[in-house]
Amino acid sequence: MSAHPNLNDPGTISEIGNRIYEAKYKSLYQDRYPGHFLAINILDESATLGTTSSEALLKARQEHPNGFFHLIRIGHAGAFEVGIAYRNVQTDRVHR
Repeated sequence: MSAHPNLNDPGTISEIGNRIYEAKYKSLYQDRYPGHFLAINILDESATLGTTSSEALLKARQEHPNGFFHLIRIGHAGAFEVGIAYRNVQTDRVHR
């Protein structure tokens, strides 16, 4: 990690957080906690586990009040999934 990462750049934060996860935590958490959330403090490389994103971030902030966190959902490409649910949607409203 560089001496002064740009904490205003989400890409930098994500890159540092993912690098820390891959190097220090993936092998410990991947098989044991799939679907759980890990808040990684990019400033000191600590990690806090939670069953939800809110739980992980709340616990992390309590333990490290001055931390700067990147959230990982263990076993997923991203912390959150974005998509469209097509339940109860009238087909004339869906554009192709």
